[in-house]
Amino acid sequence: MTVYYAYQDLLRALNRSNLESQTVQYMRRGKPWQADLLLVKLNGKLGVVKDYSKRPWLYRIAVGMFSTWRERVIYQKLQGLSGVPSFFGRLDRYALVVEYIPGKDASKVKPGLVGSEFFHKLEKVVDRIHERGIVLCDLRHTANIIVSDEGEPYLVDFCTAFGRGSRWNIFKKWLYHLFHQDDLLGIIKLKKHLAPDLLSEEERQRLERGVFLQGPAIRLRNFSRKWLKKLVQNK
Repeated sequence: MTVYYAYQDLLRALNRSNLESQTVQYMRRGKPWQADLLLVKLNGKLGVVKDYSKRPWLYRIAVGMFSTWRERVIYQKLQGLSGVPSFFGRLDRYALVVEYIPGKDASKVKPGLVGSEFFHKLEKVVDRIHERGIVLCDLRHTANIIVSDEGEPYLVDFCTAFGRGSRWNIFKKWLYHLFHQDDLLGIIKLKKHLAPDLLSEEERQRLERGVFLQGPAIRLRNFSRKWLKKLVQNK
């Protein structure tokens, strides 16, 4: 099991054979193309296991293993950042374990319950992630933004995130720039939903303009996901 030294004691007793007995509840039972999310006990603390092991074999091998590896790399690059759950480690090739953040995802928060301070902190979290050369790509999906019980913003689920390309990788650098802007637009869209009175005129204009070639890039991503879901369902 790959873990940071600080969390070795937390994960020492957790393994595939006793995962069910350590599970407090299923936060989500995944569809054929989704991981299960389990809330587990870790020596008095709570963690979240993102587990692809019960998915159909094609998805488990082609996507689950790769997604677990990629998300581990992203979490390691972001380790220590405020607003990002601590990465505890990998359970195995199909599952990873992260810190549990008590709260609710932004899609379940009623408008008017968060204010300017929340969005100021959220912008800082995203800026710090960008400073480490990572773009999120899916910030428009509000379930990936957690409003903690203390009203703090946290970002979760980095399976679509990726790093800035090398100086010679022009295509990846272009994609990075595109989704860098899309991340910022995602914050504005959330603000429009939860606190529209906080939108500035500049932000309203940015919403209207969108991001150059954002539509084709998102449609390509969604088409790929749709194709993969159909492929998995037919197995």
